[in-house]
This record gives sequence, C-alpha cells and structure tokens, in this order.
Amino acid sequence: MQHVFLGFFLLLCGCAQAEPQPATLTPFEDGWTRSEPEDEGFDPTALAETISFIEDDAHGDFRSLVVARNGRLVLDQYFNGHGPDSLNDIRSAAKSITSTLVGIALAEGLIPSETTPVLSLFPGYLPVAHDEAGKRAITVEHLLTMASGLDANADDPASPGYEDRMWESEEWVRFVLDLPMANPPGETWMYASANSFLLGAAVEEASGQTLVAYAEQKLFAPLGMTRYAWAETPTGRTVGQGNLWIRSRDMAKIGQLYLNGGRWEGKQVVPEDWIRRSVEERYPVPWQGYDHYGYGWYTHELEVRGRMFSYFLASGNGGNKIYVFPEEQMVVVTQSAAYNTGYGQRRSFEILKRVLAAVDES
Repeated sequence: MQHVFLGFFLLLCGCAQAEPQPATLTPFEDGWTRSEPEDEGFDPTALAETISFIEDDAHGDFRSLVVARNGRLVLDQYFNGHGPDSLNDIRSAAKSITSTLVGIALAEGLIPSETTPVLSLFPGYLPVAHDEAGKRAITVEHLLTMASGLDANADDPASPGYEDRMWESEEWVRFVLDLPMANPPGETWMYASANSFLLGAAVEEASGQTLVAYAEQKLFAPLGMTRYAWAETPTGRTVGQGNLWIRSRDMAKIGQLYLNGGRWEGKQVVPEDWIRRSVEERYPVPWQGYDHYGYGWYTHELEVRGRMFSYFLASGNGGNKIYVFPEEQMVVVTQSAAYNTGYGQRRSFEILKRVLAAVDES
C-alpha cells in the first residue's frame, strides 16, 4: 500500500535549474518572482479563457487563482472584491499544514517518532474513557494517515466524534481522547477531523506553546508569511484541523516548499525526507477526484486532453486547494468561500483542468 507517489523524485530535479535573466523578471516583496505565462510554458490565451470562466460564474464566492511554475508566479488573479492581501479560511487544507508542523516537531525530537503511542503524548489526560488495547495502540502515524480507528467519521453525523460535536465541547483534547473506537488502528481509512486536531495538540504538548505560535516560528516566518489567523478552541488551543485564514500567495508558498523538497530561498525549512514520505500513497480514498492519502496530503492522477498529470494536494471545504505537480514543476492554488456546497469543489476542479489544458506539452 505504501507506494511512493509517481513523479515525486522529479521534485528535486527542478531545484538545480539555471537562473533566468533578472531583467525578464519582476520581484514581489513577499519573496515571489513574477514571470510571463508564455515564458513558463503556458498558452496565455487559454489562461485568459480560464479567467473569463471564473468571471462568468454567477455564485460570487470564488476568491483567487494563483499559478506558479519553475518557482515563479505566472498567474495571480483575484475576484469578487478580494486582493493579494485578502485572507480566506482554507478550512481542511490546513490539515496538510498541521502535518507539516508535525514533521518539523519530529525532526526536532519534540515527538519521538511516528510510531509513538498517542496516549503517551498526553499524560495529563490519563486515564481516558474506552481505554482498551486498540486505543492504546494508536500512533502518531495513525493520526497522520486518518487510520486511527477512532469513531469520528466526518461523513456521518451519527458518529460520536463528528466534528460538530467537537465544536460544541469545552475541552477538545478530552473529547477526542475519550471517543470510542470504530476500528482497530491501521485497518481502515476514515476521514476524521479529530485526528488532525489531536496531531496539532500533540505538537502543543511537546513544544509547550500553541500550534499557531509554533507555526509562526518554524514555518510561517521562514516563508515570509506575515498575515494569517488561526481559530482557537474554548481553552485556547489552535484548531489544527482547519479554519486557518491565509493569503493565496502564501498557500502557493506551501506548495512550492513541497515542490522544493522542503526548501525556501535556500533554507531547509522542512526535512526533505518528510516531504517525500508525506506524499507516499498509503490508503485509498473513496472519493471522486482523489486516489490515495499520505500524511495529510492526497494524491491523484488526472487525464486532460489525452495527457496524464500526477499530483498531490491539500484540500479544504468550499474548493480551497493547493495542487502540486512535481513533473511539471507547478503549483496551482484556488481559494473559494463556497463552504458546504457541492459546486465549490467541482468548480475548483474544473478550473484546475482548464489550467492544465493551458500547459504546453513540451
């Protein structure tokens, strides 16, 4: 089951490309460099048609489309009153960022390993309800892969750990640790926000600070991310499973960080090995438009006009996406506020296909 995502090892190849002539590029203050679409292998007419498609959409809740290739920004478009400095709640796409922070915490030794039992990271909460061998066997890796076995099915309102119930509780860590088990750990993939929240809380326990404070120091500051907001629980913990408000260009930075093997502006921000292991195909995902799940990231293969594209992605409610294409050295970001609708996800997927159709086959 643990197959390495196709094309991943091409990820590092693009890092050694020759630098372009500075005269052809325009730098942004936030670390990005702009290049013209045709200089990076795009059909500008097809991209313009993609923009027209978005502008013709009647819903009025699509926010932005950002495309980077070869480390340069080639498209940076905003809609419905939003601009480059606008923040948008990317919902569950934040799960991929929480996974990134877990990788940093592991590298620092704050969390011993992926095989560390989760309950050992929360000694102040012992004993827990439904204490059984299965719960004691849950590891950090089980949380990362959505295979903890906790009864917290995000697609089933009757599930004891359904996310709305967590929001209604006062002490979220206690709520999650006291959940019953639905399956043995590692047996079944089940999308559950409780897993990602507990991962963030584990980083908080290990680091002695909130997850957002840890992110500020270890991830956001190195990437030059200066505008963001992350929701808190009633007890002041960071909502690690979602509800992170950030800018579109900063979402693209996260994608570019993964494309660069964990490096940004020459600095190793995230361990290269963690980047590789995060996008290994570990569990199949039973949803259209997704193939497998790794450590907080999905993988997918998509055919557009007879050409196959392999990519991994962070995905959030409403159509908030970070798409990363190692073979094409490309990142595509969509921001949308079409929360709890069917069309939000479909629209972002359609926009992605239109962007891919604009990529020069050479």
